[in-house]
Amino acid sequence: MIYRFGPITLDLPARQVTRAGAYVHLTRKAFELLHLLVQHRPAVVSKEDIHRHLWPTTFVSESSLQALVSEIRQALDEESQPSWIRTAHGVGYAFNGDVDEARARAGGNTRAWLLADSWRVALNEGENVIGRGSDDVVVIDAPGISRRHARIVLSEGAVIEDLSSKNGTWVRDQRVTTPTALNDGDPVRLGSLLLTFRFAHAVDSTDTQASPPRN
Repeated sequence: MIYRFGPITLDLPARQVTRAGAYVHLTRKAFELLHLLVQHRPAVVSKEDIHRHLWPTTFVSESSLQALVSEIRQALDEESQPSWIRTAHGVGYAFNGDVDEARARAGGNTRAWLLADSWRVALNEGENVIGRGSDDVVVIDAPGISRRHARIVLSEGAVIEDLSSKNGTWVRDQRVTTPTALNDGDPVRLGSLLLTFRFAHAVDSTDTQASPPRN
């Protein structure tokens, strides 16, 4: 399941949170708490239920839960908007906002990534259309990215194709004008945004430093 609220996407299969396509780091427990609250919205989830879900066999102080709520708020909230996490004093916490749900695409296991300092974009088996926000695209909301910018197809290997984007697609410093094979580690430029293409198994096996830290 994929949840979208405001500029935030909570992608359960990829276990990642993004804001307008940019990777947002949450520790494992904070990710699980956010998922729990979104899943049970708009109901208040009691502190006791949260503790049973996050720490089923371990006693932790209430400050541990407060620290996770603070982590989520610092990562996701905007100063001009109410917090996504509402405190029900003396009871627990609830998710505060409208959410759109979408099921992950068929064959939704992550097969590859597009990586950069502030981006971690999951690519699944089959066709992945990359763009700024039209229907059924892998969203990269960055300057210079067209609404439907490029297509990456993952099967036995990987092939990228430019979709008549305004600012072009490059692989290994060569502009993509016909479907082009992608190799692990290839630099991919979408407009002015430079990323690195990595197969998921290669990222896992090398524990690459290009990936954002995980708790």
